[in-house]
This record gives sequence, structure tokens and C-alpha cells, in this order.
Amino acid sequence: MSSKQELAANVLKLVGGADNVATATHCITRLRLNLKDDSLGDIEALGKLDGALGAQIKDGQWQIIIGPGVDSVYNELEPLLGADKLAGSVDADADQEELAPKGSARVFDIITGIFSSIIPALVAGGIVKGILAAIAAFGIDTGSGDWAIFNMISDIPFYFLPFLLAVSTADKFKVNRSLALCVAGSLMYPTIVNAVGTGETPLTLFGMAVPVFSYASSVFPVIFGVIGLSFVYRAIDKVVPDLFKLVVVPALSLAIVLPINLMLLAPIGAWCGIGLANGIVWLFSTLGPIAGFLLGFFMPLIVLFGMHQSTSPIQISNIATLGYDYLLPVSFCHNLAESGAAFGAALRMKDQKLKSAAFTCAFSAFMGISEPALFTVQVPNRTPLISAMVANGIGGALTVILSAKCFGFVMPGITSLPVYADPSGDPMNLIMIVVCIGATWLIAAALSFFLWKTPLKK
Repeated sequence: MSSKQELAANVLKLVGGADNVATATHCITRLRLNLKDDSLGDIEALGKLDGALGAQIKDGQWQIIIGPGVDSVYNELEPLLGADKLAGSVDADADQEELAPKGSARVFDIITGIFSSIIPALVAGGIVKGILAAIAAFGIDTGSGDWAIFNMISDIPFYFLPFLLAVSTADKFKVNRSLALCVAGSLMYPTIVNAVGTGETPLTLFGMAVPVFSYASSVFPVIFGVIGLSFVYRAIDKVVPDLFKLVVVPALSLAIVLPINLMLLAPIGAWCGIGLANGIVWLFSTLGPIAGFLLGFFMPLIVLFGMHQSTSPIQISNIATLGYDYLLPVSFCHNLAESGAAFGAALRMKDQKLKSAAFTCAFSAFMGISEPALFTVQVPNRTPLISAMVANGIGGALTVILSAKCFGFVMPGITSLPVYADPSGDPMNLIMIVVCIGATWLIAAALSFFLWKTPLKK
């Protein structure tokens, strides 16, 4: 049995077995489980498992922090749990509906389930785009010749984002993927795409013109449409006899959902994306460095409680509408704050095993994964956590003062640095983000070193 298989089996054992798991999903670093009976789980033992960095219960959801190898552990859980419990989906007809997260926890669970599976594609596109921008800074024309195909590669995940989101939303809400892709296809149909450039309204329904928006790179229109599809499909499926399901249910579902989506849901989603982007611009232009400081200061706590992916749709929407994002630079500073705080604490630690672990966590955060430092060093020792919060607050304020921007969606870490290169070739944005992350790391390391208090032995 491999270490991943053993960890998956031990996790399942400590949450009361497969029969006690209602739903299971994962994000970039955490297994996220909803249990039928919480009393059967052992949260302390989960956090001490070999291969786990910690565990917590947030709004009824059990979160086991694994790190970047979480997808491998999740894959080992699949044959043990069964497909009906995977991807965090809850069938509207199932008895498990009451076991799904409620309120804000349900919102975060949906966002995590939808966006976690498409992040690799977005990161790939962002990295390629960043490398091209860095090359352009040397005066090389990356828009033609042999570079054109790499430009295409960098644009594909963003331009066809509705198709990626259609599949992940379909998995989350347990509706047929091919039908969900039809919803995305209706938004990217040539008649709609061509109408964006001309300003015409070529489609009408019952005498009313179908609103025209640019749905390429959009987030909410296709999500709203697929969610609507899931409800309509199930409602029709309940009343149609089994003999006619294959023919009637899919056709009737699309015939109802696509017009509603084009006339109502997709335009609402488009306005939501525009509103979010404008709201972020307004917030940062009104509060300025204060907004950056507050977001940076509380970012370690946001990550601690597993809510950091709730900003993903905002970041993607900003990049789609503005061409850049304000929030990713703060997240970049956060990882460097966690790295610096862990490094400063490691310098003061006497226990060689803990010191080695802290240095390892500092490197992990430097590369883009902050949870090991957060759960292994910061939270248990308190002063490194305070240091990271203060340093990231200062770093967040600096990103606003220096107008640092990110030009593609990417996971924040030192390897994402090329994505901060301005596509115009101007090197100033790249210089500004280096100043921000460098200052954040140094402040976090210094504060963690000088504020360090030797933990009391238990």
C-alpha cells in the first residue's frame, strides 16, 4: 500500500468510515468532507496523521490539510467512497440534502467545487502569458511568427473559460456534462460572438431582442445557466416516464433553459461580473492603501479558515473585464509573508526537528503553498502568525501605493512572477511587485525573529 493509499484509508477510518461520509471534495491543499454524524469523527487524530498538516471543522465541513499532493489522496478516496459522494455534489432528490453545508458554508463549498478543478488550466495559460510578456520586455514581437501559437495557448483557457466552467459546474450540481457544454456553446455561438463586434441584436424571442454581451472569459453567465439546467432537468426527469426519458428530458431541458439563460440568467451573470470588477476598483480607489492593508492583514485568517478560493471568481472577472487584477498581488505578498514568518521563527527555534520543518515550510510558502507554514509554524506558535498578518497588511498597502497588478490568473508564488510582467513591455509593474514581495518577506522575517517567544512545554 502506497503512502497516499494509507493516508486515504486512515482519513476514512477517522471520520467514521465511508458510510459516514455524505460528500467529499478537495481544493488546492485540503480534503473537504461533510459527515452524516460528526460525533464519529476524530478531528485531533486527523490532524496528527502522517502526511497531514492539520485538520479543522469550519461551518460543519471537515477540512484535512494535505498540501499540494491532495489530489493524489483524493484519487485514492474515490474507489473507497463511490462516485455519488465525490466532487462535493448533493443530489436534490437525495436524503443527503440536509447534510450539505448551509448558508455561507454552502456558498464557499460551491465556489471551491467549481473553481478548484479548472485552476490547472488557468494557471497554465497565465504562466505562458507571463513568459511571453517577459520576453516582450526585451523588445521581441511575441504577437506574430513562431510566437503566435504560444499566444494562442495562453489565451485558450481564458477565452473558452465558459466551457471549462460548464464542465466543473455540471460535476458540482450533478447534471449531464454534454448538456452543460451546450449551455456554454449557446453563449459562444458565432451569431452571439459576431454581434458583440457589430453592436447589433440579431436574435429575438417572442418579439423581444436577446441581450448581447461578450461571454468569452466570463464567469457567472455559464454558472447561472448550468445551475438553472440542473433544476430544470431534475424537475422534468421526475414527471417523464422512463421509456421516454432519453428522448424527452434532454431536449426539453435545453429548449427551456437556453432561452431563459440567453434572455435572463446570462445577462444577469454578465452584469454581476462587471459589477464585481467595478466594485473592486471603487473600493481600492476610495480607500486606497487602507483597503490593501485590511485585505492583507486578514488574508492569513481567510486562508486559515479555507475561504481564500472565494476570491477566485472576482480575480478572474477582473482579468476578463479590466485586463488585470488587484487581489492576486496581495495573495502573492501573503505567501511571502508566511514564508518570511516561518523563516524568522526557524532561526529562533532550538529543537532541530522543528527548525528543519520550519525552514521547509518557509520554502514551500515561497514557492506558493502557504498552508504548511500556516498550520505547522504560525498557528501553534502565535507570534509568527501575528508577524505574517502585520507584514502582509503592509505588503497589501504597498501593492496599492505602487499600483502592482497581475495580468493573468495564477497561483501566488515565486514561480508566478512572469505573470506580473506588463504585456506592453513596460518593466515597472514587475519591479513594483518585486519591491512589494521583498519588503513583505523581510518585514515578516524580522518581526517573527524579534517577537519570538519560546513555546511552553506541555
